[in-house]
Amino acid sequence: MGTTPRSIIDSVVRSVCGRDVEGLVPLAGGGMNETYRVQLAGDVAVVVRIARQGTPWFIDEAYLMTQARSVGVPTAEVLGLEHLDHEGELLSFSIQQFLPGRSLDELSGELSAAELERLVLDAGEILARVHSVVLDEQRGIQHQLRSPNEREVSRVAGIVREALGPAAAAVVERGADFLRQEVTTRAAPPVSLVHGDFCPKNLLVHDGTVAGIIDWEFAGRTSPAYDFAQWEVDAGDVLQDRLDLVRRGYARVADPESAQAGWTPAFAIDWALEKLGWKSPASPAQFRRCLDVIARYTTP
Repeated sequence: MGTTPRSIIDSVVRSVCGRDVEGLVPLAGGGMNETYRVQLAGDVAVVVRIARQGTPWFIDEAYLMTQARSVGVPTAEVLGLEHLDHEGELLSFSIQQFLPGRSLDELSGELSAAELERLVLDAGEILARVHSVVLDEQRGIQHQLRSPNEREVSRVAGIVREALGPAAAAVVERGADFLRQEVTTRAAPPVSLVHGDFCPKNLLVHDGTVAGIIDWEFAGRTSPAYDFAQWEVDAGDVLQDRLDLVRRGYARVADPESAQAGWTPAFAIDWALEKLGWKSPASPAQFRRCLDVIARYTTP
């Protein structure tokens, strides 16, 4: 990924915010994008995200964030979007309100068991509010389950066999068989707005509360089970097995079983298979977690 010249960032931020830039700090966890905390004159901060895509980016994300905020989901206000050509490359800018706090992922090792449980329960309640949003049209990313491709399954099984041996490769094959069965024999799941990357790294905690959900780039309209599955695969060592807490918090607002409609295993296996086949390999811990999730749902 390239680095956008400071002069361009300053110009875009000034046009949206009407203030000069006094400082700029790169932020970790920006996914596919450049992400900065930008300090403005008057002791005001904003977040600037910059994408390099073939078409204007962040438009659906901004719309979906607004819809989520309208039902009480704590998410940043998008202050402005800009798109410009720089040396033949399209740059898309999203300038957002800065939300203070640290990620739940970062804090999970510092909090007491009671504090951690309370925050995850609150996150589950917020997730139910996300899923309550009714969209009249498809906006954002489409996370669709498809029957696994035989060639891709063989490739992933080969990767796993080389890393961990034939027993682990057999887990991949069982996962693919399970997913094919689900996709071909069950009616399509219900759909709603989903966050698309619901896990502790995207939950900001400030003053003891979940003060914001960030990184809506993968939000879209699909089964609520997708978000539950993301947590199960990606929540990290401390929280990956506490989906029960998410469900309990969710139940304050809506029935988690009805929302998932039994589809969480399929979405979890689908995501785990995708991660196992990444060209830039997942970390060893993520690799093992993907296999553990598949085995959980496919072991007789």
